[in-house]
Amino acid sequence: MAALSQAERDRVARWMQRDPNLGSCSFTKPQLVAAVNAADDWADANAAEFNTALPAAFRNSATAGQKALLLAYVIARRHGFNLVDGGD
Repeated sequence: MAALSQAERDRVARWMQRDPNLGSCSFTKPQLVAAVNAADDWADANAAEFNTALPAAFRNSATAGQKALLLAYVIARRHGFNLVDGGD
């Protein structure tokens, strides 16, 4: 999957700024934008490696979007965020 457009990257930065989970922070908006750009570039550069790390049965049957959600859920949960409503 291709990297995000600049408009999409800007949207991610705005979403993060509005997220109540962000809490107190000491970085500036330009620093956040630079971090969004770096994270997107990293995701683009490492997508194949992540795909290869998945078990073959899942890798071959899941869509790119499903794989992205899996990674988002795992990373969020590791850091104490629950991206879905409901019990565990």
